[in-house]
Amino acid sequence: MRKASVLAALLAILLVPTACASGGGPQKEVINPAGGEVTTPFAPIVRTGNLYFLSGVIGRSATGDIGEATRQALESIQQRLRAVDLTLDDLVKCTVFLIDMDDYQEMNRVYSEYFPSNPPARSAVAVRALPAAAQVEIECIGAGR
Repeated sequence: MRKASVLAALLAILLVPTACASGGGPQKEVINPAGGEVTTPFAPIVRTGNLYFLSGVIGRSATGDIGEATRQALESIQQRLRAVDLTLDDLVKCTVFLIDMDDYQEMNRVYSEYFPSNPPARSAVAVRALPAAAQVEIECIGAGR
């Protein structure tokens, strides 16, 4: 009996640091819906456990139409979600970045078309500028089934 206790203690001493060193939690998986290696300093999608974190997706309109830009961003988000077998219904949180808060109502109108019921939690903030002269950027968190 004593040998078994000593053996159990030794195994615990050896295995606990290994589990802690590996993080002990869910592993992070980088997903590139376009396929191939990620060449940007950020991942398009990161999965950990059943959560999917989508990097910001930009929308821009040559005419400055925020509705068109919002629609463009949300269509791109849908494409990314399809790549991991999720839909807009699986989103639990979105953050919308606008360069002009005067665009909020029109952005919200188009956004509501994509989430007619049970929308995800959402924040909307104004920022000074967005990459590639975009008018809107939307990042999301989804939960897998």
